[in-house]
Amino acid sequence: MRAQVKNIKGFNLLELVVVVVIIGVISATAYPKFQDWREKREIRNAALEVKSLMLGINGQVQRGLYVFVQVYVNITETEITIASKGMKSDTLFSKVNDGDSAWNIDATSRCNIADNDYWDNDGGVPGNTVAQVRRVVLDANKFASNFIGEAAVCFSKDAKWYSGAGNFVAGGGGDISVDQTMFLCIKADDIPTCAVDEGSGEPTVVVDNVFSIDWTRFGDITVDKWSSLLNEWQLQ
Repeated sequence: MRAQVKNIKGFNLLELVVVVVIIGVISATAYPKFQDWREKREIRNAALEVKSLMLGINGQVQRGLYVFVQVYVNITETEITIASKGMKSDTLFSKVNDGDSAWNIDATSRCNIADNDYWDNDGGVPGNTVAQVRRVVLDANKFASNFIGEAAVCFSKDAKWYSGAGNFVAGGGGDISVDQTMFLCIKADDIPTCAVDEGSGEPTVVVDNVFSIDWTRFGDITVDKWSSLLNEWQLQ
């Protein structure tokens, strides 16, 4: 009895080329969507991480560990650094009763960003091991905010010492206002900061990857995402 001859065929060159082309077309179609999804997830995670830092340091005020705290922001060409800092009651008492202290110059000097030894615990110092303060560093080549430079906002338990410094302060003299919003977005090659109108607080270009981190003088922190479809901010 003759053995049955098996008819086994492999792919020929033309078939392999067709398969490679199909895979390439599918990949080219799917990659932009995957890239957009990844960017949206990264910027959302960054905004929520900043929110967590702000909630954390305000929680220390409510627990009584600190009586006065700061959220400090420094944006350079390479990094966006957000750090929390804390001042204990003994330190605050000494500053209030020291006529030469920056604390007693004006409201903006209280939220000090100039003196390295002003705060008891400083999360902005690399290698700091104090658990109650934190430091978040974002890639400024990937993310942007609505300003470049230094800014700070300061909180206390009863909002009595609410103040700001740097880019979070507007006005002068007796007419000083402290910002209550910071924006984060995916950085565009031709736009170094988030394209947000200062008057309306809305993006000036059609984008979905813009988040606002909002706070009140009492330490309530929220994050909103801009929806270009609904043309409004949506709470996250």
